Amino acid sequence: MRRIERLYAISERLRQAAPATVAARVLADELGVTRRTIERDLAALRLAGAPVHGQPGRRGGSGSVATARRVVVTLDHTELVGLLVAAHLSRDAPYAGAAATAVSKLAAVLDPGERRAVDQLRGRFRVAAPEPVRVRVRPRVRSVLEDGVHAQTVVRLHYVDRNGAASSRRVEPVGFYAADGWWALVAWCQWRDAGRLFYLHRIQRAHATSVWFAPRDLDDVLGWVPTPGHRP
Repeated sequence: MRRIERLYAISERLRQAAPATVAARVLADELGVTRRTIERDLAALRLAGAPVHGQPGRRGGSGSVATARRVVVTLDHTELVGLLVAAHLSRDAPYAGAAATAVSKLAAVLDPGERRAVDQLRGRFRVAAPEPVRVRVRPRVRSVLEDGVHAQTVVRLHYVDRNGAASSRRVEPVGFYAADGWWALVAWCQWRDAGRLFYLHRIQRAHATSVWFAPRDLDDVLGWVPTPGHRP
């Protein structure tokens, strides 16, 4: 049994036993490995973000604290490399940070041989730097916008348009739009009472609020944008 398959089996065994715990020796007997191997596997699951906890004592063991189903997914080398490359190429995209964290968690549970195989395949890619070098999106701005889109809460923006004019807006962040590699926030501007695109690299500051807004259709809001392909 490959390690990734064993981790999946351990995760499922703990989830099914919840809220009870399962002793490491029991897991070792069931999977045909040593207790030390099981302890290393449990540590790897915790590192990967699995909801695994330990209970000390003679009758203790490991258990799952998940309230919803979260399991380790079995991926082969090419699938994992595909995720690594996608995360690298989309590093300027919304939620790119979450993608990089997810890939790191997946890589953390590989055994040394599998990790070498993934690294060798990943080493066969070369990505040229984009020309011209673009202004990076401020991490804080990206995080606030991602949270606003996810939670459907109003965001306050400080924006500078392509002519250098600065403005402050309260917007309803609906989603994201990409054109020629540039990312923009699709939002309903409460000031203009209309849909607008706000290019991420032009947003100077973004502040979260707790004001919820009713869901809007992304394509409908985009239909309000005067020129969705205008120069960023």
